[in-house]
Amino acid sequence: LPLFLITLVGAVSSQIAANTFDEFYDYKFGTDLISMKTPYSGGGRIIFEGGLTLREAFDIAVIALVLAFISGVYLAVVSGWELVPLIVAGGVAGTFYSPLWQRNRLGELMLCMIGLIVMGAYFVQAHYYSFEATYISIPCGILIANLVVMNEVPDAEADAKTGRKNVATTLGPEGAVKAYLILATVIYAMIVAGVVIHTLPVAVLISLISSPVIYSAFFYAHKNTDKLDRVIKALRNNIVGMYIFIGLLVLAYLI
Repeated sequence: LPLFLITLVGAVSSQIAANTFDEFYDYKFGTDLISMKTPYSGGGRIIFEGGLTLREAFDIAVIALVLAFISGVYLAVVSGWELVPLIVAGGVAGTFYSPLWQRNRLGELMLCMIGLIVMGAYFVQAHYYSFEATYISIPCGILIANLVVMNEVPDAEADAKTGRKNVATTLGPEGAVKAYLILATVIYAMIVAGVVIHTLPVAVLISLISSPVIYSAFFYAHKNTDKLDRVIKALRNNIVGMYIFIGLLVLAYLI
């Protein structure tokens, strides 16, 4: 239980750091000033709306990053130094996501690194890596990246003007929607393939129940990227589908 709690603290702290750095750079580069705000996209705007000063946001991000680092070092000492590459990769991906990776067409790839949390959490408990944990971490990472791909659609114009180079600014909003469909299909194909090759337990197939919600996001946005009401429904279903997928996947490993 203590290792689980420390892992949880490290994972949550790393996400707080990454998200707060994202808020910091969104404000610094002017994205918040021109991006379209929806209930599901457009950034938190906590600095823009006066919730935090630029300095306070930076300090919070650094403190969260340090806490994540301390948690990671402790877990590596207790569970094994083989955990270090994951800590370093995750730290580099998250810390430089906004100022570097997002501006060089690598943002979505780095978001896939969130799947490393799955691998790391397994290693902390078992003290070794397994092919199953490594395999399931891949669709989990792609899931998070795909969430952001759809969220980029209404922000494509603002992102392009402020130097972001992501899927939506590179392929255009409609291209991003098509990329979302492809990535969603890869996720479900990997789940099915994992069961077929006996890498994943049959129970994980219950995660396929989320597919109608995930795919409905595509159908809402496809050829409708200029219709805000349709895009908002796509963003909503994208988020709901992600939570259903994760919840069912966790349930599959508990039953």
